Amino acid sequence: MTRQGRIAVRVTLLLWAGCIGVVGSSGLLAQTISFDLVGSIPGGGDLVELQDDLLYLASDKEFIVVDLSDPTLPRRRGTYMFPEQIWGFRLSNDRAYVGANFFGLGILDISERGRPELIGSYKSLGQTKIGAVVGGTAALIDHMEGLVFVNVSNESEPTQIGSYYLDGYARDVVISGSIAYAVDSPTGLYVFDLVGPGPWDPVGILHSPSSPQRSLEILDLPGGVRILCGVGGGGVQVYDVTDPTAPTKVLTFETSGQANGLSIEGSLVYVANGSAGLQVLDFSSPTSPRIVAEFPTDRPVRDVAVSGSLVVLVVGDGEYEGHDREVIVLRRSF
Repeated sequence: MTRQGRIAVRVTLLLWAGCIGVVGSSGLLAQTISFDLVGSIPGGGDLVELQDDLLYLASDKEFIVVDLSDPTLPRRRGTYMFPEQIWGFRLSNDRAYVGANFFGLGILDISERGRPELIGSYKSLGQTKIGAVVGGTAALIDHMEGLVFVNVSNESEPTQIGSYYLDGYARDVVISGSIAYAVDSPTGLYVFDLVGPGPWDPVGILHSPSSPQRSLEILDLPGGVRILCGVGGGGVQVYDVTDPTAPTKVLTFETSGQANGLSIEGSLVYVANGSAGLQVLDFSSPTSPRIVAEFPTDRPVRDVAVSGSLVVLVVGDGEYEGHDREVIVLRRSF
């Protein structure tokens, strides 16, 4: 792929018009949502994140930044090539924290609008998948150590604070405020309070045979209610974590397809729903979520990211990252 000009990613841009309507049991929208196809560009990728009008894309070992300030003309702004495959990444202001298999954690400076520069790294014992970052602490999923906490205050020389070996196969972690939520497979959910110097032990544990396997996100609702959502068992797993010491499972929402990933905005959860395309769920009432929009795709949806008026999807038939993938970009309006 060329390193300048338009990125070699197939991008289909659509304009959503009208109001979101509720989907009934028949699967038909009660109100009409219209879509306007704008254009497309060929290519592939694995994982996506959005920050304002910049798209961050992981494609095998390559971390790619795409400018979507003019969504009809996406342009590659810069890349960084890791020596190992990227398994996950998180954005925090002008930093990208990348988990690159046996390379470990890579810290990228992305402040120069799309020209990522490696400024620090940390090698854990096994295969690293970045999970979450808050302040000067990064929480990593490592397939040998479990959950690893790393002090990244000195970005050029990150140091380990401690680790906690999860009972099962460590899957993902997300941080909100001072609380970290980690899941393993097949045993359950672990909650850590990161106040103090560490190392930390769980303040709450919930054993669940069908815990989320990836794509953990936090949804804060009115009244101080905090919901943890993730995908697992083919659907969306929902936990009430309002009390960190006593997490409870609310429900498993069985989507119409194979849920692979999700992204949250407000009370809406955007689900990468496999062969069923994109599905949008309203979790205003977490015990009775409803489908409020769907967008079919010609191939299974693997990942999703949402920011402002943009929705970005990774689609493709390949079972492994980088195989026959495309990126679809939607512009939405209500």
